[in-house]
Amino acid sequence: MRVRSKVHLLPALCWPPSRLGMLLGGVVMCGVFAAVSVAQEPGGTQPAPAAWRFERADGTAVVGALQSLDSAGIVLASPDGNVTLALEAVRALEPVEKPAATAMDARVWLTDGSFLAGGSIVFEGREMSLEQDGTRLVMPQNAVAKVAWNLAGDDAAVGAAVPVWQATVPADVDSDLIVIRKSVDPEPVYQCVPCAILAIDAEHVTVALDDDRIPVKRERVAGLVWLRAESEVQLQGPVVDLVGGRLLTREVRYLADSGSLTMVTAWSPEVTVPVTAVRRIDLAAGRTVSLTAVLPEASSVEPAFASLSKVDELGVAFEPRILLPGDVAPSGLSGPMILAMPRTVLRWKLPAGVRQLRMTAAGERLQGGGADLVVVVDGQERMRRAIASDGSAGVEIDVDVSGGRSLEVHVDFPSGLAGQLVGLGRIQLIDPRLEK
Repeated sequence: MRVRSKVHLLPALCWPPSRLGMLLGGVVMCGVFAAVSVAQEPGGTQPAPAAWRFERADGTAVVGALQSLDSAGIVLASPDGNVTLALEAVRALEPVEKPAATAMDARVWLTDGSFLAGGSIVFEGREMSLEQDGTRLVMPQNAVAKVAWNLAGDDAAVGAAVPVWQATVPADVDSDLIVIRKSVDPEPVYQCVPCAILAIDAEHVTVALDDDRIPVKRERVAGLVWLRAESEVQLQGPVVDLVGGRLLTREVRYLADSGSLTMVTAWSPEVTVPVTAVRRIDLAAGRTVSLTAVLPEASSVEPAFASLSKVDELGVAFEPRILLPGDVAPSGLSGPMILAMPRTVLRWKLPAGVRQLRMTAAGERLQGGGADLVVVVDGQERMRRAIASDGSAGVEIDVDVSGGRSLEVHVDFPSGLAGQLVGLGRIQLIDPRLEK
């Protein structure tokens, strides 16, 4: 049995359409189209944030009213008058009274790594629209990689970096998939069905199986997955955090009179959202290199039980682990991060022009006196911090690495306790990055 769509043929489950219709109870459309502009229909008007906090590249901060933001720089109003800042001089900006991130019914992942959350989704033809707090965002359907709905009984999915059903998706996907929630007792059970996704409305997701259009009741659909490669476009611009999602951009623009932030993305020359939906604009993202994306030149591990690390079957348990965005650590925190146990040494070659190493370090089931985190540049120790073993809040790490050629990060036994029963557990190096 073959699945036919206007764009390509997809293999389907070899079941009679009538039986599949009974299983699904009710379906959505998928295809590859040229990109179209993203549109926005304004919702209710709210006053723009009165004050913004601007994090400067030198580590200082200033507060003022944002007047404009574009490729030429940032203009903010202060008691002493307007101040103009170069983009390179600002790491990030955010409202002083930051709007809360809210749990929403539907989530959309895009091929460039962006993520949006909202209410109702409508899709037919070449466009998909997502309602977000009174604003309708319209995106090209061929930029959408995945959709998930937060169904009753799936409370763990709300706000998660990945859908709870992601583990049920086959590794060798060769077609689009509709994910059906079959039951929730005692835990949700999901089934992935190959299909061609045709349309989405408030009541149904419509799919095609062997020339048959099958409407699936929306309340039974946990998600959709399109057979689509990730975007090859590598953006080197700001990352914008919204009350519902995160957008990777090439450029952002804002004028106080407009009340809206306009962004250029890999899939649209114009994405516009109310500025009241903006939680943070990370201008340094385009000047940032994540250490989780760069393999270390060398690494070594000498744990408390050193002899065990030399046993092939056990040695892998002591090696550092790299978690990418969307991966979840045993602590429940999401990547990107590096998990390393005492005593681990990781070494990278520093790219030209980098100035700062930044991350958050937190213990994960550390025993004894915790652990020490040490940063070494060109053989010289630049920082040593104790990481608590009591599960307290993470430690913000900010180290000047300018002028260096090599970087080493050491996760060591706590000072003065080497040789005792310490070194169990790991340090979580959360979002470790180099900034230019």
